[in-house]
Amino acid sequence: MKELNLHGSFYEMGRQFGKESKKEIKSFAKMSYLMASLAKKPGSQVFNPNMWYFIPTYFTFKKEIKKWQSLAREYEKEIQKYHPDAIDFMKGIAEGAELPYIDVLSLNISTENIITCSVWGAAGESTLNNEPLIGMNADEEPMTQKFERVLHVNPDKGFRYKVTAFTGWVGYNHGMNEKGLTFAGSLLWTKPAPEKKIRPPMLVLMKVLNTCSTVEEVKEYFESVPNHELGTDFYIADTHKFMRVECTYEKRAYEVVENGYRGNTNLITSPELQHLNGAPEMKQTLNAEIRSKRMAALFKKHDGLIDTHVMYEMASDHGEKGDESEGKSICQHPKGLKYNYKTLVSFIAQPQEKCFWIYEGNPCEMKVKKHSFDN
Repeated sequence: MKELNLHGSFYEMGRQFGKESKKEIKSFAKMSYLMASLAKKPGSQVFNPNMWYFIPTYFTFKKEIKKWQSLAREYEKEIQKYHPDAIDFMKGIAEGAELPYIDVLSLNISTENIITCSVWGAAGESTLNNEPLIGMNADEEPMTQKFERVLHVNPDKGFRYKVTAFTGWVGYNHGMNEKGLTFAGSLLWTKPAPEKKIRPPMLVLMKVLNTCSTVEEVKEYFESVPNHELGTDFYIADTHKFMRVECTYEKRAYEVVENGYRGNTNLITSPELQHLNGAPEMKQTLNAEIRSKRMAALFKKHDGLIDTHVMYEMASDHGEKGDESEGKSICQHPKGLKYNYKTLVSFIAQPQEKCFWIYEGNPCEMKVKKHSFDN
């Protein structure tokens, strides 16, 4: 996976990002318009579109580009309110990639529709060394793999941080800052809001890596930003504990964990939000319930002994032979057009040591690199 070192103001770092990934950003921006249009077609499966919907959309999506650009402009107003640095970053990306700014803005809005993941954490007495640990598998369409990057972000204000990101994207799946604050986020499949309205997009919450060093500071920041439209699950760890935040358009549920473990696979677990669980338009739930059960079983099996090796075992798990989880567990492999999702990146973080591991592709393939703030 290509790595980029970014330095300076957010505008200048964006310009560097755009210049170094010009070809991929242009391609990904075009693909984002296509995927946004495909996601809204009646009968299309948002997270796993089939060829019967993809082919006609491919020849007609350009007619809808102005619609997505108009929507992006509305979102821009919310981003400017809560995270103006993100606007500067995107404008820099546009200049560096020699691409109209509106295309980069639209890219950062539409990509919120195409991600599904597993995320989990453990802390305290559940772990071998009494420390917080975070794990995440980013499961996406295989065609997006070429757009993945590791960014070493060194801004001229705030904390340094290292993240994975799609080319041209200001939102991140996971990362850590120099204080050890660790962040991982995935989507929750929630029922749609009764009334649609423009809300701050998910990317405004990525500010935490630049400005926060503790779970308490993250919660304070989250509370200052209105709920966004997408159901989203965040696991945030400092060097002593982790916090799970389940976000919906209606409200957020917070849980700070000092001893124990938690895990999510696109499903809401907070009791007060259970009534929002479910996406009725989904024909293929990408094994969410099976993954959840398997994750709980693995946690129970290793309770008190959880370390980075156990976290890796979970990330690369393929299920129990002869059980419903066989071939449908946390490490996701594509199975043709009917089920085309794949684990593209795995992330295992050790905040007390201020380091993490990135597994490129399926973690079972062991293509891994360690990252820390010593390098």
